[in-house]
Amino acid sequence: MFDCFLTQILVLLMLFLCSARIFFIKKARVDAFTAFAPISVFISICILFCFDFSILNFSVFVLSIVVFLINFRAVLRLGAMLIVDSYGVAFIIFSILSLLLIILLSVAVIITRPVKYSAKEFGITKKEFTLTGSLQNLSVRESYFTGEKFSGNMCIYEPKTTDDITKSVYSENPLLIFATGIRSNIINYEPYFMILAQKGYTVLAADLYTDELRLLSKNTKGDFKKRLVESKFFRRFAAIHAAASKPDEFKDILLEEKKLSTQKYSALTKLALEIFGDETNVFYITDGVDFDSIYTVIDEFNTEPYSNAKGFFSMNRIDEYKTSGYGFIEQTDVFLSYGMKIERENKFFIPRYIANKTIKAIGEQK
Repeated sequence: MFDCFLTQILVLLMLFLCSARIFFIKKARVDAFTAFAPISVFISICILFCFDFSILNFSVFVLSIVVFLINFRAVLRLGAMLIVDSYGVAFIIFSILSLLLIILLSVAVIITRPVKYSAKEFGITKKEFTLTGSLQNLSVRESYFTGEKFSGNMCIYEPKTTDDITKSVYSENPLLIFATGIRSNIINYEPYFMILAQKGYTVLAADLYTDELRLLSKNTKGDFKKRLVESKFFRRFAAIHAAASKPDEFKDILLEEKKLSTQKYSALTKLALEIFGDETNVFYITDGVDFDSIYTVIDEFNTEPYSNAKGFFSMNRIDEYKTSGYGFIEQTDVFLSYGMKIERENKFFIPRYIANKTIKAIGEQK
């Protein structure tokens, strides 16, 4: 998410230079800073699709559109390589107003910036995959160009081993499997996964978007709206908005999601055994999944021909974890965390605390 913050700052800087040029670009000059207006629009659209829809990302996009429209005539003149003629009064007023908006939005973006971290800083490796298929036949998508339907994202976090002894010790640890809910993405739990990987555990985590999990659009009319609400870049925002605006209706959606959690974890376990081998021991991490559902999965993978499931850990039963269903937003989505009255926290105290609790639970259930 820190990459998203840097990209937002890049767009806002370009918008600032484009709007502030009225103070330093004079007549008889090619107005080159105007080029930042269309470039900002393009990058802000990329932000929406690459980093998901959010209020801040959408605000950056809208502001870039506004600045582009204010500078539309100047963009045409730049394309024709014409020099600056003059700045009209209306243009100057709108440029100053856009400058004020850019400054205000920049302050908001900086205040709510995510905590910076990386796989390199934690000394681990992170591999990313896209998935295809349904919950009955989930598989890794080989290529974007094969025509296979997109069904989800998957990340595997692994510890780095520098010697055979460490590698042997880590190999005895079970593979940890986690499936996100509709209010979160993998990245919202990433500090926790990276800490677990740092401590010697391999974590497989997935965001699933299969047809069975289209829960938000059941009462939505129109095919386009349905696809938008369930899309990768919009679903999380739609779910968070529904949870805040229609809490009673959203409770029913969460109940449906819980009923499907058995299928989600079952599908991911089968995929994990294909990737890591049939003899791999697995341990489940859950957030908001009821015990009956996860015990059903454990029973399934402890019944012939399987003997893989070694237990589970429920994050939401830890009192210190105040954002169940949303992940560790005090590091990954500070804008939302402020809305939930939770302060930004850059020491990773809660994810580290829960990681230690997870490891303790693994030891107790061996």
